[in-house]
Amino acid sequence: MKRKQFLYWFSIVLGIFLIFSSGGNSSRADAASRADAASRADVASAYNYGLTKAKGPKINSEVYTVSDAVDSAISAELAEIAQKGPKIDAWDATCLVFGDRITDSQAQYAYESILKNNDFLSGGSQGLNGISDVSAVNGLVAIGKDPTNVNGKNLVANIVKDANNPASDYSIVNDLEALSTGSYGQASETARTSLTKKLIGMQDQKTGLWNGFDKVDYTARAILALSMNTNQPGVADALNTAVKAVSNHFYQKNGGFAEMHGAENAYNDVTMTNALASAGVNVYAPLKDKTDYVAPVQRVLDQHLFSAGNSAMLIQQATLALEQARFTSKGGKGSIFAFNQTDAAKPGEIVNIKDAAIAKKRSIIRSSISDPQATAAAVNDAINLVDKILVTYLSKLRADSTSSAAIADRAAGVKELNNVTVSHAAPATPVTPATPVTPPTVTNNNVTVVNNPASSSSASSSSSATSTSSSSSVPISTPTVSGKPVKKASHRSIVYALTTVKLYRSSNFTKSNLTKTYKKRARINRPMFLVISQQTNKQGHAIYRVKDMNSGKTGYTLSGSKYFAHAYYSAKVTRIKVINPKGINEYGKVNLTSKKRHVKKNASLSVRKVVNYGLYNRMQLTNGRYITANKKLILATKIKKSSQNTRPSTPTATTTGTSTSTPPTNSGSTATTATTGTTTTTNNSPSATPTLPVALTNPVALTNPVTPSNDAKTITTTISIHADGATIASGSIKVSSGASAFDALQAFAQQQGLALTYKGSGATTYVTGINGYNAGPAGTMTGWLYSVNGTEPGSSMGAYTLKDGDSISMTYNK
Repeated sequence: MKRKQFLYWFSIVLGIFLIFSSGGNSSRADAASRADAASRADVASAYNYGLTKAKGPKINSEVYTVSDAVDSAISAELAEIAQKGPKIDAWDATCLVFGDRITDSQAQYAYESILKNNDFLSGGSQGLNGISDVSAVNGLVAIGKDPTNVNGKNLVANIVKDANNPASDYSIVNDLEALSTGSYGQASETARTSLTKKLIGMQDQKTGLWNGFDKVDYTARAILALSMNTNQPGVADALNTAVKAVSNHFYQKNGGFAEMHGAENAYNDVTMTNALASAGVNVYAPLKDKTDYVAPVQRVLDQHLFSAGNSAMLIQQATLALEQARFTSKGGKGSIFAFNQTDAAKPGEIVNIKDAAIAKKRSIIRSSISDPQATAAAVNDAINLVDKILVTYLSKLRADSTSSAAIADRAAGVKELNNVTVSHAAPATPVTPATPVTPPTVTNNNVTVVNNPASSSSASSSSSATSTSSSSSVPISTPTVSGKPVKKASHRSIVYALTTVKLYRSSNFTKSNLTKTYKKRARINRPMFLVISQQTNKQGHAIYRVKDMNSGKTGYTLSGSKYFAHAYYSAKVTRIKVINPKGINEYGKVNLTSKKRHVKKNASLSVRKVVNYGLYNRMQLTNGRYITANKKLILATKIKKSSQNTRPSTPTATTTGTSTSTPPTNSGSTATTATTGTTTTTNNSPSATPTLPVALTNPVALTNPVTPSNDAKTITTTISIHADGATIASGSIKVSSGASAFDALQAFAQQQGLALTYKGSGATTYVTGINGYNAGPAGTMTGWLYSVNGTEPGSSMGAYTLKDGDSISMTYNK
């Protein structure tokens, strides 16, 4: 007994030391790895965006932005773990399995580590408070090994032996978690029942917490263990009481957890976040319905726990906490460690495989753009195969009765989806543009543009290259510009303020709703914002909903190039100058870790390419290292010119054809141009919106829409087109019943005088450019995204059949 007491107190002291050293390392490593505050803010933006302080059900409509942040953090942490190579251990393997990143060699490394480091398997006895046992069982089950037979040894039997006479209070939670990972026979089930009862009996009836040397940590561990045993008597009540107690006693405004007079540390934050998510709590939202409280997930993201220099255990537990949060947000029930609980993982895995199928379809369509041998038929076959695989694995998942089976089936399904390729054939016949005719003139947003529908008598040399034909149902009537607010579309881009901007608490821009005014600042001090969405308010202004990247404050502000510009370079920069007074760092990794050297102000660096990294970009130097692409820190001194992205500062509309344009009567000056081959209308009116770049080089000519007969049934759809923070055009249009989303876009572009380029037809239709905003090379994220009624369909615009009243939103993603 004395030996157990000694081990117990020794483990507590050691644990507290590790906890505080881990928490301290978080801030020290973060500070050491980034030489300046601006660089730290740049890295932080990966994890600080997306969470809002909306109340109640509003948070659910914005979970997608939180999901992006969590996915980004998990990816970074898994990349850090994967670099350990042969040093990968049990917890590492568990993280990699839930992140779909584990390889056979990594699983073998973990297995060898378990054999070597587990006290019992390496020839010893029960480990310190069962810590090595719970990690070993989780790791073994995660990589598909049987913990009851590890090289002839029964690890579960050894845990049951300790469970019948626990070495300490920590042994109770660790043994219970280990035995709850699966079904290991009657002795194990009896021990689970006994441990569950003991743990519930240890809950302080007055506070609802579990008392220990570190109440936060032990309470979190107790909640996690009980969440794996919700079928046991009294567990549901104990969990409900505990969750309320945590919110009342430990929860801090910053989203972390600490005792009233104790110090917060990163390990407790991730452990409690994991536990609460296991208990079914929405950790993406604040635990208290108060605007000044931050969500637990936000706190975990803010601490950048994957940074080099943090302890391996902290990185592992932070990864598992975010994976648990993601699991719960997608419908998973209970702890991710409850591998064999009936239906626990099924809802989340069904969502995951559906997401994977949609992503694969987009990849197929996008890659076909730069592949001349990818025929329309081959692309259709590939998309149909994706659908077939999805149906097969959805059926399997719905029949699965355990989490481990669901996880395995989902992983197998994703692997099959990723193996789908487009078969090759001979290159298609080039498209011959149709002969243009004299276009009518329409007025949009006080800018007169020239419409250019192609002649109905023109013919294309390839019927598959056009999206309309004699059988196409794309008749158009004159559109009406809608006075209704444009439905918001998620931009998820980071901008900075060029001049004085004002932030309002609602879209109604009144003095009483004004929350903050940001004065015009020098470039290096400009405030940065995440653009959450864009819309038109009731006063008729094009506005953003934004989040201040520094304070986290959200609100509404006027949009447009007069007020904002993208905060990160995306052009083909080949040389930059450092403008940050404190300089910048060069890093070995794209996530700006593994610092190589510090570069002082005014230094000039040669750039190989701009690398997309989520919301913000990086630059890879010619020496292979990475730097920030934040315009507050660097200045591009040399940019490679591209003829495909000519965007004049003066709004112009360029179309092919022969015509004479007439300027609007409210123009500040008149300009009439009559030319052959190109018609350009210029509006110098002060009221014209200066944010609409509309020049396009070599646009593909559009075929003339077929006018419906008088008895043809028509439907009405609204379309809004957004790029670079501006609304290029919005309004409503009528098309024939059965028209596709692309049919409507094409017709709308013709009527609005927009230059539209595209490739393919039907299911292979891909919009390559609108008004000079062109899609990037295959494999990049630059291009046009579309949604219908706020949801992104999992198919091409050419294959989506519209219904009356549908609203299409086109958003250019940089």
